[in-house]
Amino acid sequence: MRSFVSFCRRSFLVVFLGIALTFTWSFTAVAQEAGNSRELERIEIEAPERRPAARPAPPTPSTADFDQDSVSDLRSFGDRDRASEIFAGTGIPSSVRSLATDKSQVSLGAASLPAQVQTINSQDIQQLNIWGREPADLFTKIAGMNTYYYNQGTLGLGVGMRGFTNANNIGFWVDGVPQNQPCQAGQGRVLIQWLPPEAIERIEIIKGPFSALYGDFAMAGVVNIVTKKSERAPSVSSYGGSFGQFRALGVLSSDTLSLTPYLVQEFYTIDGYRDNSELRQGSTFDKVSFPALGGVFSLRYNYFQSDWDGASYVPIDLIKSGLWNRRRPINPTDGGNVKMSSLVANYAPSCGERGLYASLYLAKYRGVRYDQRWPLSSSQKLRIEETLYGGGRLYYNLVFRDFASLTVGAETRQANGDQQQYATVNRTITSLTYDYSLSMANWGFFLQGQIKPHEKVKIVGGVRWDCFIQNFENITQPQNSGEGRPYVRSPKIGFVMTPTENFNFFGNIGCGFRSPSNTEVSPYRANADKDFGIDPAVVRTYDIGCNATLFGNLYVAADYYQTYMEREIATINNEPVNIGNSIRKGYELECRYYPSDYLDIFGNYAWVDAKVIDPINPGQFLVRYVPEHLIKAGVSAKSDFGPYGRIIADLYYEYYSGAPVYKNSTSTIPLYAPDYDVYNLKLTYSGRGWSSFLSARCQPREHSSSYFTVNNGLLTCDPPPKWELVSGLSYSFW
Repeated sequence: MRSFVSFCRRSFLVVFLGIALTFTWSFTAVAQEAGNSRELERIEIEAPERRPAARPAPPTPSTADFDQDSVSDLRSFGDRDRASEIFAGTGIPSSVRSLATDKSQVSLGAASLPAQVQTINSQDIQQLNIWGREPADLFTKIAGMNTYYYNQGTLGLGVGMRGFTNANNIGFWVDGVPQNQPCQAGQGRVLIQWLPPEAIERIEIIKGPFSALYGDFAMAGVVNIVTKKSERAPSVSSYGGSFGQFRALGVLSSDTLSLTPYLVQEFYTIDGYRDNSELRQGSTFDKVSFPALGGVFSLRYNYFQSDWDGASYVPIDLIKSGLWNRRRPINPTDGGNVKMSSLVANYAPSCGERGLYASLYLAKYRGVRYDQRWPLSSSQKLRIEETLYGGGRLYYNLVFRDFASLTVGAETRQANGDQQQYATVNRTITSLTYDYSLSMANWGFFLQGQIKPHEKVKIVGGVRWDCFIQNFENITQPQNSGEGRPYVRSPKIGFVMTPTENFNFFGNIGCGFRSPSNTEVSPYRANADKDFGIDPAVVRTYDIGCNATLFGNLYVAADYYQTYMEREIATINNEPVNIGNSIRKGYELECRYYPSDYLDIFGNYAWVDAKVIDPINPGQFLVRYVPEHLIKAGVSAKSDFGPYGRIIADLYYEYYSGAPVYKNSTSTIPLYAPDYDVYNLKLTYSGRGWSSFLSARCQPREHSSSYFTVNNGLLTCDPPPKWELVSGLSYSFW
């Protein structure tokens, strides 16, 4: 790998040259229930732009603005006034400001945890290059998160964090509903393609397993997504771009109605860069919120459907030598489809954090995929998966003035599903590989408490007890059928010290876990025996870190962690394999600078060392697919255009060092994927209800890709285009 220092120097020079190429009384109210001695009022929590061209009058608050996931926006009135004095006239946005000011507060909000937390709000999302098919784009600026693209239709979400290689090891929740799928191949796979980015109010990223409110699969951390309750007015959007991209979106909403609607309809299609890589998908996101029983109810229905063709992965050496056209697919009959639907109900107090929170959901998934891997042969696979799952969560939050809180709750998830895999030739079935009928239940109970024994010290502790009931009917190997009842306890404890205002030092020790998969306890291969005594795989992690806001316009954060994991699972030749116990050591550095209300600059760096302690395959000590270095940097420049218009230019950059893989089970010398980097540029103009944008993505390395895998001992990838261009137009009826 080329000199890391010289590469960093060139990369940051390119990013900050973008600054020269681009043209050089609203404040989020915050409140927390502080005891019976003080009457609380409803407040508006929508974050305004930092410097609107024409300052609007504050809108009338709506009870629909609060639900069980809105607690991170609530603080005490005393803290609100103090923060107003400190940050008056600065350019630090509230979403970044709260990462420092909230850490010492007693609150259910993610930012108050003694862990590294990052947030993405709706304004941040508007400035990203998000083109419909890859929700991983949401995390392209987040420190320590590597994003990659399978480019094979609607597959699992491609994100990794803290040395874990995919979303299967990150707990994903949307409005209190878990998104990790336990009854699918690739235990814990996440699909959020059904969620339009325009429907997201904010995303909270919690680094590490440090919240007792989240259970199964929350090992590398948690991604909690909160959807919007309303917009001020209906809107329509459309865009088109390279390789036949087209997207249409309609939003019907109003924040003036007691029964507050938020209805989003989306359609997306792309022909694709490579042959046989078309994708067509559509979704409906329908949510209503209304006050009732002293709180706020919300009901949501979603339906998503996608159909695609797949070009699969080809050896990079063949492309380099010219023996394989980079656009040529492996098998022109590869592809698949997905159908997903869900019904979700939420209840939360209408104001403050004290009170009862509840969620209830029912969802259905069906996926079909035809997939052939290298070498050229007739070894195509068909995988069919169907899952029906439901569950709920109920908890009560006790608040003791502003110095302590206790959250007590329970949750359950019930899932039934079927998995089949067949050998096929051009979509014609030739034999059955495996066939499962699955029934899985998870019962969890959790406690989480916070106390401030001193105004500059806070202690946070929590614990979960989770029990699983797994009934696997192995139809192809009936002798491996059976029932298991694994159990796990996962404690967490940490502290926050605030020696001076807006500077926090924190530490934490916590445990996370994932439930055993059906292929672990009930193998489908004839020479493997069942083992229903397997316990959930556990991670034990500790963190030490700090964050601060300095000089009124600078945010800095640093974090060091170590993680020990039992039974590391890696995908090898398209199958999940236990590679042994592992350990990760790493750190993250982050800086965001706001020299004015019209200019934002950010940069972050993450390093991780991921090793297998006792590899199942002797000598294979590196954890596969984990890049050692991640660099991200960028700049955003704004300019008011007359009394009503605004132009925003965003340029940002990502770099991942080449991740290691092994060519087979006996090789001890790793193969390294090529280094990968990508540049993103987006220009946006908005004014008088209209908004338009022009965006570009450049992946400059001809023989690299964000995702590599090994097939038949060769390093393979889906080669991406060098350039992608997209433009769009939106109109809001307000």
